[in-house]
Parts: sequence; structure tokens; C-alpha cells
Amino acid sequence: MNLRDLLSQPDRTWHFKPGATADEIEALVTRSPVELPDRLLELLATSNGGEGELAAEPLWFCLDPVREIIESISDSFLAEFFPGYFFFGGNGGMERIALDVRSGVPREVVMIDPIAGPSSAVPIAPSFNEFVQAIGVTSDDSENDA
Repeated sequence: MNLRDLLSQPDRTWHFKPGATADEIEALVTRSPVELPDRLLELLATSNGGEGELAAEPLWFCLDPVREIIESISDSFLAEFFPGYFFFGGNGGMERIALDVRSGVPREVVMIDPIAGPSSAVPIAPSFNEFVQAIGVTSDDSENDA
């Protein structure tokens, strides 16, 4: 199922942004130091940014637009203090979401507190494909907190 259809299902909450252009996606692929998951590129082509529920910590996901992801690739702070991570989103607060590029393929998706550093990385999905299944889905934990 394509991601637009998946994220548009009635039981999902995702606030779409216009998708990235083919040129923007190509620029990201060219600048990326690692091969990116096809589903991440599809997500960006579907919604270049956007946000919604996440059925995993941190319970809310804000996808960075391609421009911000490209900027993070050359960010000297991230390169120095977070080697081995490819950042592509966050929760709209302090937590950031990244691919752990130190691991093999498929790459694990982790949540990181940038203030606490790399040791704060917590796995939230064993692969980007599994991460996608949690996007737009309300977590049982968030319902219990209400």
C-alpha cells in the first residue's frame, strides 16, 4: 500500500504537507552519506514535513522537510556529537528521531535527546518499514495517560 493511502486511513492521524519534488528527493539522495530507506523517500515525496500520532515513543512524530534533513547532514554539531545517526524528524519538543546508521540494514529507528547525547538513544522500531506502521496511529499508552 502506498503511504498516502496508508496515512489517510480513518484510524490514523497525519497532517500532510505538500510532497517533496523529484529534484528535492534527488538532492537528498545525493547528499546523504548512507543509502536511505525507500519508504523514507516515499514518505517525503508524499508529505515533505507533516506530523501526527506515533504508536511508539515519543508518541508524536514531526517529519523534517527535505531541506532541513539536508541541512542536518552538514551540521557540524550533529557530525561531531552524533556520528552514526541520520536525523529525519522529532516530536516537536526535545526528542529527535533518527536512523542508527551504525547498525546494519535495515537500519534501526531511534529516539534521541540531543541534550543528553548519543547515550540517550532508545530504539523505537527495528526498521523504517516497521516505523511507518506506527505513524498516524494512537498509542495505547497515550490513551491511558488521558
